[in-house]
Amino acid sequence: MNVIICVASPYGMRCLESIEQVVTIAGIITTKKEFQIRFGDTDRVMENQAYAQVCEYAQKKNVPLYQIEKMNSMETEQFIRNHSAELMIVSGWYHLIKKNIMDLFPKGVIGLHSSMLPRYRGGAPLVWQMINGESSAGITLFYLDEGVDSGDIIAQKQVDILEEDTIKTLYDKVGNCGIELLLENLTRIEKGTAARKKQENLSDEDIWPQRKPEDGMIDWSMDPKQIRNFVRAQTKPYPGAFTYIGSKKVIIWDCDIEETES
Repeated sequence: MNVIICVASPYGMRCLESIEQVVTIAGIITTKKEFQIRFGDTDRVMENQAYAQVCEYAQKKNVPLYQIEKMNSMETEQFIRNHSAELMIVSGWYHLIKKNIMDLFPKGVIGLHSSMLPRYRGGAPLVWQMINGESSAGITLFYLDEGVDSGDIIAQKQVDILEEDTIKTLYDKVGNCGIELLLENLTRIEKGTAARKKQENLSDEDIWPQRKPEDGMIDWSMDPKQIRNFVRAQTKPYPGAFTYIGSKKVIIWDCDIEETES
């Protein structure tokens, strides 16, 4: 099965390298090294952290590579038509994909979302799950549609959020599960035998916003467990939770709760 994959993160590269023995990579779509994207009402400049890896991989494997200006443009459509593929895979990607692109793939467009959909649709799902003190998280392989992470579910895997987990260890566990989902289901998708479960009871209240570095300011009125969850949800590789001592910004990478006698 010929596949075009959209990649703009180290995890996207992991997915790409994991599936190359299962499918034929007909083309790769990526962004420029720096690109602009809109979160809500704000435009932000983002970095394609996998830029060098993607370019090196495409050159080494002789795979066509396209760096988008706009995801849903006529130029992107033409690249896809020139390197015809049955399926698009979206992993570690930041841009919405519209119907004009999705309609070019006979077997659809699939993606990974780091929650047990339909819960925690939208942005930064693992960070929000840890901030909110959830005891488990997960990842969903699903078909994209025009909604926000609202397409039919192919498969899911759930993991526990342990007391010793940070956002990095949780990301690694969930990411490994995502690769397993891809490898378990790509042949089924090709044969048309993959599960396809419609999401029910979708609510806009469970669409979570993208997070910005300034959202990491600690509210000291929270209880100790909430503060700990807030800190470990935003520690490295993210910008970190922070507070101010006078006019000095202090980033807190780790903290714990200590019981003391009153």
